[in-house]
Amino acid sequence: MGGGNSLNIRLLEDNQTLEEIVVVGYGTQKKENLVGAVSAIQGEEIAASNAFDVTNAISGRLPGAIVMQGSGEPGKDEATILIRGRTTLGDKGSKTAPLIVIDGIPDRSLYEIDPNDIESISVLKDASAAIYGSRAANGVILVTTKSGSSSKKANLNYEFSTAFKTPTILPKVANAAQYAQYISDYQTYEGVSRLYSDRDIELYKSGVDPWEHPNTDWMGDLVRDWTTDMRHNLSVNGGIDKTRYYVSFGYKENQAMYQQESTKYKQYNLRVKLDMPITDWLETSVLYGGYLTDRKYPTADTYYLVGWATMVVPTVPSFWPTGEPGPDFEGGYNPVVNTSFDAGYRQQANYKNEITFKASFKPPMVPGLSIDAFFNYDVNNQNSKTFKKPWTLYFANYDSAIRNSEGFITSMELEPRQRGIDSPELTEANEGYRRKMINVSANYTKTFGDHYLSLFGAFESYDENSFGFDAYRKYFISDLVQALDAGGEKDKSNSGWVSIYARQSWISRLNYTYKDRYLAELIFRRDGSIKFAPEGRWGNFPAVMLAWRASEENFWKENLSVIDYFKLRATYGQMGMDPGNPFQYINKYSLGSGVTLGTDKNVVTKISQSVVANPNITWEKQTTYNFGFDSQFLNRKFHLNTEFFYNRRSDILIPKNASVPAFTGLALPDENIAIVDNRGIEIDAGFHTTIANEIRLDLTGNLSWAHNNVVFKDEPERSVSWQRETGHPYGSALVYNAIGIFHTQEEVDAYPHWSGAKPGDVIFEDVDNNGKIDADDRILLDKTDAPEIFYGIKADLAYKNWSLSLLAQGQGNYYKSAIEGNRGIGQNVFLWMATDNWTPENYTSDRARAFHRADQYWSYLSNSSTYWFANMAYLRLKSVVLNYTVPRNVVSKIGFARADIYATGYNLFLLYSAQKNYDPEIGNPQYYPAMKSFNIGIKLAF
Repeated sequence: MGGGNSLNIRLLEDNQTLEEIVVVGYGTQKKENLVGAVSAIQGEEIAASNAFDVTNAISGRLPGAIVMQGSGEPGKDEATILIRGRTTLGDKGSKTAPLIVIDGIPDRSLYEIDPNDIESISVLKDASAAIYGSRAANGVILVTTKSGSSSKKANLNYEFSTAFKTPTILPKVANAAQYAQYISDYQTYEGVSRLYSDRDIELYKSGVDPWEHPNTDWMGDLVRDWTTDMRHNLSVNGGIDKTRYYVSFGYKENQAMYQQESTKYKQYNLRVKLDMPITDWLETSVLYGGYLTDRKYPTADTYYLVGWATMVVPTVPSFWPTGEPGPDFEGGYNPVVNTSFDAGYRQQANYKNEITFKASFKPPMVPGLSIDAFFNYDVNNQNSKTFKKPWTLYFANYDSAIRNSEGFITSMELEPRQRGIDSPELTEANEGYRRKMINVSANYTKTFGDHYLSLFGAFESYDENSFGFDAYRKYFISDLVQALDAGGEKDKSNSGWVSIYARQSWISRLNYTYKDRYLAELIFRRDGSIKFAPEGRWGNFPAVMLAWRASEENFWKENLSVIDYFKLRATYGQMGMDPGNPFQYINKYSLGSGVTLGTDKNVVTKISQSVVANPNITWEKQTTYNFGFDSQFLNRKFHLNTEFFYNRRSDILIPKNASVPAFTGLALPDENIAIVDNRGIEIDAGFHTTIANEIRLDLTGNLSWAHNNVVFKDEPERSVSWQRETGHPYGSALVYNAIGIFHTQEEVDAYPHWSGAKPGDVIFEDVDNNGKIDADDRILLDKTDAPEIFYGIKADLAYKNWSLSLLAQGQGNYYKSAIEGNRGIGQNVFLWMATDNWTPENYTSDRARAFHRADQYWSYLSNSSTYWFANMAYLRLKSVVLNYTVPRNVVSKIGFARADIYATGYNLFLLYSAQKNYDPEIGNPQYYPAMKSFNIGIKLAF
């Protein structure tokens, strides 16, 4: 350089991963200093996946998070998330859902937030979640949204994408000839007259008689090959003087797979974040999130559409040859017709406004001290409208049929009949909530010598008011005027409800580090909830977390230098849940429809005691232990992080089913009596390298195993010990154990069976070896509540302006019943039930004989067996993202700062599936299937 001086440049290993800032409860920490079990992911990865919502986008990406999509239906495809499996009793939903915290505010929606607005997501899985105390037992998901930049130039970004979607797997059912043959085999075997002759079966095969021998593909008539979704996002960020701003507007639309134009989901969202310094020591912020979601559905539930399309017999027409809709299946429903709005519609519009005001005060006279406060107000209003009206189907009038020389109908008059309700009906409802939250906190940090100290304390107050009301009328003169005042006065009704909830909290945390190698974190939170009696309203939730960065020790550097980074962690904590309705500690009264009293015969509202009080109701408590390590080795090319955990949930709130049988008619309050244990392992590993200085390769994988056991619940006495749920995972199904098929009469005679058993029937295990099959032979089938093993494998490849990302995601053994509804005469059967099943000629088959639902062996609704359960284990190519960044010298000529073109695939195909008949992730062939999507998009920066 000038003056003859030289400049020496040394290239250092990129330690960005360890320097990464991770969001934790009420603060942030460097990843290298984390003590708790915290998984994190950046928003760019979530947005790039192009899943329609965030709940599904995180699947397979975060160790410890089990993500289950139960439906692909627009507006109802939100995934169920379990953090480290289940540690309580009750249905999945609010009882098992993790706490969602967005920008410090709890109970917000992960489904509705735009992925493009997310800066990062963190998951608190162990004692680190104790800082959220009474809401943390199911784990905590923290979402941080993007902020403005200090750039004086406004940065404008626009993204557009459209997806073409098709069902991953549609269940296959018997066609008309297969169904007729199946029923004929059953009736012949039972020695009863046949419903279908051999001639009928041939006509169903040939298709020459569509009027009287149709071959209807109900699922094909219900579902179109492709549907679409569309997404837009426009954001601007920058700074003016010292003010930083971020503004984002998003829109997305998702249409259903039905041939008839009906189900649709639309969402508009607006997010604004302003950071406004007032002085060098005072900064204020305003955060706003607004959402408008619009859902529109047919009046029939999805099960009556998709589910019944697998049940309607293929020997009746969905549409007549002349185009009119065919007859109904049951209750007036024709699944194909009822996917449209011919029978009315259900519409739900949801309006959310979320606003937060923040202030941060850093007194210059006390370095390291920060005093912060925020006030939050969330408003939600949901308006719903259900308008039902009769619909018309057409029925055959065979007396008017015109036949050809072969006797086949060529034309026929059809009789229109009104189905469903007698006259239009309208229900309008409004419900919502108002949530207020105040938080005042202080944080003090100081470094002295080799010591680092951080102290945090806060007071928090939260209250919520919920409400709802609805009104109903029928006897509309016309279905053109869809307003309540156009309905009749007779049989009209209305109702309403209100609910309140509030809590207060004192929160504290101490972080201490010595020489950047010995780390400690202490948490204490004290929560008070109005759900409990005043004398037992408060609960304490402590946590102790310790870590040792062994790789910073001299002996390690001298003897184990191949391991570049190694940190041991151990944590212990207590956290809780406050489920159930408020005020269970006092007697509860219900309002009745009214009684007539007095000489004036006035109708007076009836009040009656419905539930006896439980004055001792309290928190569910969870004690959590975690031991883990983080490591990087071989010049940081590899990483391996492992967690071992054990949780015990006690004082679980449940009814005393065994103590008070249902026949007594008594309604006792829930009590805190149940206990559940949960334990497991998590592994996160990866390989990272650069090839020829141009190709960046990252291979990562994660695997989680979580197993729970019911330690105690108040269950009825069982005559046999193996049917007690205690000692089994929650949700274990009580079923007969199917161990094969009776191939011959000799096999029937040689093994215990129900009376009337025949060759072709299922063999049920004689569990108690008493020589007969009865209710005592049922066993508890484990792994029927949720998968215990969940994993993801990811590969990222970058070369110059190209990048490619692939994610495979899977789950371990998980058993669900493969059949719902009635099957047999009058209802269709799945193809796997009607193919290669046992017959006297095919007696070696391991697939059971043709059956009818009324038979004892096949009454799966009351005599369920493992024969009907299928393993939902799978591995799927979940996501593929190919991105090309247009060279800067090209885009700059047309005024862009950056341009990216990308193509993605989502839910592409199964690499492995334990069963092949339907999508194992949805786990039920009668539900709306998961959707495979192919997406193209563009991102522009100005």
